[in-house]
Amino acid sequence: MPTFEFREWLLALIVACGLLFCLTPVAARGMRGVRPLAWFYAGLMFLNELAHTLFTILGHTVGSVTFPRPAPGFYSSPLLFAASLWLMVRLRRTARVDFQLPTGD
Repeated sequence: MPTFEFREWLLALIVACGLLFCLTPVAARGMRGVRPLAWFYAGLMFLNELAHTLFTILGHTVGSVTFPRPAPGFYSSPLLFAASLWLMVRLRRTARVDFQLPTGD
């Protein structure tokens, strides 16, 4: 795993959020090519929330990195959970069915 300084990490996060923000009009029009990216992003947010909660429960990530208090990001993890669930629900509700159901004739 590469080691990032805070400045590099923050810059990458800002760029990624900016790119996702620029895709908002495309996603709002319902472009199908954005759906896999949205599912990936929702899954990533969900796993990130689980990791923050798990590391808080365990009190460490690896043996040499321990947390005497809740892990960094723990207090914002419920927001990640809610956002990822909301995105997954919206993606399921707006899915288009590409096949015909049998009519029974």
